Order: sequence, then structure tokens, then C-alpha cells
Amino acid sequence: MNALEPILKHVRRLEPEALLHLPPTYPPVAIEIDRADVSLVRVRPQKRERPAIEAFHVLAAPEGAGHASILKPGGGSAAELAKRLRDLFLQSGTKPGRVSLILPDNLAKVSIVTLPEKPRTRKQLMELLRFKLRRSVPFRLEDAVLTASVLPGPGPEVGVLVAVMLRSVVEPYEAACEAAGGRAGLVDLCTPSLFNLFRRDLTAAASKGADAALLNCTRGYFTLIVVRGNQLLFFRCKSYAGGGDGETSDHLAVMARELSSSLSYYQEKLAGTGIGTIFVRALSPGLDEIAPMLERVGFGAVRPIAPDGALAPGRRLATADFIRAAPALGAAAGRTAA
Repeated sequence: MNALEPILKHVRRLEPEALLHLPPTYPPVAIEIDRADVSLVRVRPQKRERPAIEAFHVLAAPEGAGHASILKPGGGSAAELAKRLRDLFLQSGTKPGRVSLILPDNLAKVSIVTLPEKPRTRKQLMELLRFKLRRSVPFRLEDAVLTASVLPGPGPEVGVLVAVMLRSVVEPYEAACEAAGGRAGLVDLCTPSLFNLFRRDLTAAASKGADAALLNCTRGYFTLIVVRGNQLLFFRCKSYAGGGDGETSDHLAVMARELSSSLSYYQEKLAGTGIGTIFVRALSPGLDEIAPMLERVGFGAVRPIAPDGALAPGRRLATADFIRAAPALGAAAGRTAA
């Protein structure tokens, strides 16, 4: 399995293969742009060890910055975002340069497409995927970035992990990064980066006779992935109506409904026999509210993500800071997190 090919002049890479077993080589600095804030993580790469944090800093987004969606970028104007990124570099003591840029999952459509057999060439694969996806995205594929990786699995039938994102959505983020003195050497999504940090824990949990899952809950969306052994089985991201400005009770109701639907699909279409462990990153709603809902829906043991075992000795983060930093940390850690 090869790393994804570079795409576009401005978009260096959209990295869904961070969900696979061959993560790309990431810069040691990563910036995550979320609806509520922007955060930076800088690590000291360590051979054969967990990453050691050198810097972590968060800046809140201004009021009225607006939420992002698959059709439009968020975070305010490019000039406002560039200023916040300059402040982020300065206040974290980080010299601007090549960085990984981490964007919200709901800016892209990520899915697993099943094909009866693997196409003979990369060109055939991309043509077939474009044909299959042309009616499942709310924009012209000619205006989008499309990347794909064939997932490992038995038999002639293959699953292909596909990510599609509008050029007009991702380019303003890269332009703001460049205006701040940085260079978005790699572009990734939040949950693939989070998976990169916890791949080892997930595959270990999924090797004990039951599948494992990772749930990433943010203010604007939530994403569920399921792993069977060392194989990615399922990926789904769901945005909240209104960008996440509703009440917590409404968000929990939406989450319960969508996760119940996902669990039914997993059982009926993917021969799922049960998810033994679900790892949870809970920014909004909180874990104390999410955990009882997951139990009612039918998931197994709930494990909050935590810094124990994820970081090398050195600077430690409080649990709340670690939860916020985890996606950027997963990107900055690169192969050391695998």
C-alpha cells in the first residue's frame, strides 16, 4: 500500500491514510483549526519512543467567526485567521515554517467505498470512484480534491477509503497559514490525526475478540470509526444542525440516534458481533453526559482518551489540555505515534 499521491498546487496532501498502517512523515509542528479555537503543538521527535511535547498553545476564535461546512470555510476572514496564526506562533515560541494543518472532519466527505475487485491501475481506480461518488457529494467533483487508499482485506472484494474536499474550502486555510509565515506541508483531518495517536491502543483492543471504536465529539460534529483487528472497518462523520449552536440535550439526542443507526449498519452489513471498547474524545458534550448514552445505545466499555501512555517522559499536559491537543499531537508525532 502506497502513501497517497500529492494533490493540487496548494493542497499538499489530504491524509486519510493516517487511518491506515502507513502514516506519512509529518512535520514536528501541527496546527488544528477548530470552530472554537486554533491550537498548536510542537514535539521533539524521538526514535522508537512516544513523542515529547515541546510546546502547546491555544487561542480562542473571535465571537461571530462562523462555522465551517463541507461547502464553505469558517473561522472568520483569511486576514483574521492569519493574525491568530501569527499570534499562535509567537506566543508558543515556535518559528514559522513547515507545519501540518489539521481541519475539521466535516469539511470533507470521507467514506469507505466497496468495489467487487481491485482495479488494475490507479487511473482506473480514480475514474471508478469519481463515477460512484458523482451523486453523493453536493458539489461538482471537478471542483474538488479526491484521494483514495485501498484498505487491506481478504478476498477479491476491496474497500477503498476515500476523502473528497472542495478546493475553495481548503485553500483559504492554507493561504492564511502562508500569510502568517507558515507553510502547510501536509493537510489532514481531525479524526485521522487522532487515530494516528491512538492506533496502537485501538488495534490492541480490537485484537481481543471484539471490535474497537473511536468517537471524536466536537462542538460542530462527531465522528465514529470502527476497527476490526488492524483493519479500518467503518468511518462516519455527522454535523449538527446550525453548526452546533443548539442545546446539549439536542446534541445528545442527535448523537444517540445517529450512533444507533451506525451500530445497526455495523451489525447488519459488516457482520459486527459487538464493539468491546470505545475510546472517546469529548470536547462537547462532556464525557459524563456521553458515556451513559453510549451504554444505552449498546456500545461496550467506554475509555476516555488520556495522556498516560501517549507521551514520552518530559513535559506533561493536564487531561483537559491533552484532550484539546490530541489531534494536533497525533499529526506532529507522525510515525512515532504508530
